[in-house]
Amino acid sequence: MRTDAAIIGAGPSGLLAASTISNQGYHVQVYEEHSVVGEPNHCAGLISVEGLEKLGITHTESFTQNTINGGRIFAPNGEYIEIKDSKPRAHVIDRCEFDQYLAQLAHDRGVEIITSTRVEKLEERLGSIVGLNTGNGYLESRVVIDAEGAGAKLLQNTIQGYKKPRSIPGVNVELTGVEVESDLVELWFTEELAQGLFIWVIPLSEGNVRCGLATSRGNPAENLRKFVERRFNVEEISGIRGGQVVTGGQVGSTISDGLMIVGDAAGHVKPTTGGGVVLGGLCSMIAGEVAVEALEEDDCSKDMLRRYEVGWRREYGSEFRSMLALRSLMNGISDARFNRLFEAFRESGLQNVVDDLVYEGDMDMQAGVIRKAITNPKILGFLIRGLGRAALSELVATVK
Repeated sequence: MRTDAAIIGAGPSGLLAASTISNQGYHVQVYEEHSVVGEPNHCAGLISVEGLEKLGITHTESFTQNTINGGRIFAPNGEYIEIKDSKPRAHVIDRCEFDQYLAQLAHDRGVEIITSTRVEKLEERLGSIVGLNTGNGYLESRVVIDAEGAGAKLLQNTIQGYKKPRSIPGVNVELTGVEVESDLVELWFTEELAQGLFIWVIPLSEGNVRCGLATSRGNPAENLRKFVERRFNVEEISGIRGGQVVTGGQVGSTISDGLMIVGDAAGHVKPTTGGGVVLGGLCSMIAGEVAVEALEEDDCSKDMLRRYEVGWRREYGSEFRSMLALRSLMNGISDARFNRLFEAFRESGLQNVVDDLVYEGDMDMQAGVIRKAITNPKILGFLIRGLGRAALSELVATVK
């Protein structure tokens, strides 16, 4: 068997890359190990309004569960800052329905999606990736795009020097009959339960929420149970789903001869939130465009595919670097210091300044907001008093 482009993984990044290539008339096959695209679903499912627009995806009710206007950010002691906009800022999506929507779009553009088929090996010849093996036979492909996710076992077993992006375990559960503000998400920062990220509470509808966390410390499922009992007085929960949340930035190289790496496997995820649909999708669309150029020129060498590496780093490299620096800073803040920061913020009179930054900012392209924040004299002074000049130095140097 032979195809122009083989994609490993039918998540958003793989499907968007596939659609981009197939839309130009090339034969594309997507291999998905699970029987149903989008399953199992272990995503928090929050995507910005602007992000959908950037991806060229029309917002539809088929995959939308709720619309969010803002959020409350909680310190470990329960003190919070509320940030709310007058306009919708994000959609809560059902990732299974969302992925299936993208799969249908890809299918309509001629992409062949093959489910229940695990790729067991990347086939290599003279140092170049020339296809893949599913156990049922060998598929020759002019170019391969790996969108297998954070585990990246195929890449680790094949590409010399590849190191998968740093990630931490995360869990999600859906709760019913609880009280929340239906248009506000909650983010709880606590090193006790969610070291390395945070806890999220995302309203799905009146009285229904998706609650989860990611942590580098302890048992994620047990930590989630503790939080749910404290926050909602619910002692028993079931249906916890787990996965890996990438927070450690991008891999060293996203290309090899005959191969491009996209999505979580490339580390194309916001280190601040663990969200990868938008930036991962945008980078994968660049990969798709470069794949088309490579196929047109009949040259899928590493030198040719370098256009992808150069392209995503030019467009989004500063975003990833800024967010990674902020994540590094946040990982060093203890619960006691978080509590003091929130108390100092309430006394600082900075609420209106922060509201303006959020109103003008972009949930996905965060470098601009970070830059404005650390160059605002009032905010910078507050951060220096609360965190110390040394703690801020890396972030300031990276963003500037």
